[in-house]
Amino acid sequence: MNKKELVVKYRSLVSLACRIHNLRNCFRIRKTGDNNRIIAPCALLKQVDIRIKGSNNTIIVEDFAQLKGTSIYINGSGNTITVGGWSYLGGTDLFIEDDGGSIAIGSRTKFLGKTHLAVIEGTAITIGEDCLFSSDIQLRTGDSHSVLDLRGCRINASRDIVIGDHVWVGTGAFLTKGAAVAPHSIVGARAMVTKAFDEPNCSLAGVPARVVRTGVDWSIRRIPAGETAPDFHPYVKE
Repeated sequence: MNKKELVVKYRSLVSLACRIHNLRNCFRIRKTGDNNRIIAPCALLKQVDIRIKGSNNTIIVEDFAQLKGTSIYINGSGNTITVGGWSYLGGTDLFIEDDGGSIAIGSRTKFLGKTHLAVIEGTAITIGEDCLFSSDIQLRTGDSHSVLDLRGCRINASRDIVIGDHVWVGTGAFLTKGAAVAPHSIVGARAMVTKAFDEPNCSLAGVPARVVRTGVDWSIRRIPAGETAPDFHPYVKE
């Protein structure tokens, strides 16, 4: 029986251990408003700071996820944040302002360094399963301020950001409103993704980002050049 199987088998004991750990490791919660829920029965939280101003907001951290040095800030009502099971968030900021916004992070996704996710005006950031984020990354669904045409009409509406399953985002990448990355793709270091890329198995790079290679995938394992990953299965688009 491997480590993951043992954790699942003894879930009740792990849950108790997590609760004790969370109370003793700078897990801070500040809430202003009504009916705000934080659900994390079997997650490991260390140096996590949660601030909520508003009502009817929900934060769900699914089983066996780990949050370390993470800040969660909600200013508004009816917002939702979900972190999938077995995920790891290290030095991550989750920020929602206004009403009806959401951040959803799929299971087994890892944030290995400073990353900032910001949602405004009822938009959403949706990240798939088994993704990998390096450091100094930003995802922003809006510009925070208004851009106007010469009639005084606002022209920079906020838009959702969508990242598919098994996407690797390199250091310093910036994904702006309306960005989308298809499954099993790579976002290169310092790339700025400003639009939707629908074709999977692509490598994106540049400012603004463009497709620089197709027919690629990636593995978190360091495989010797020229050799084939023993557990590799090509992605098939549904």
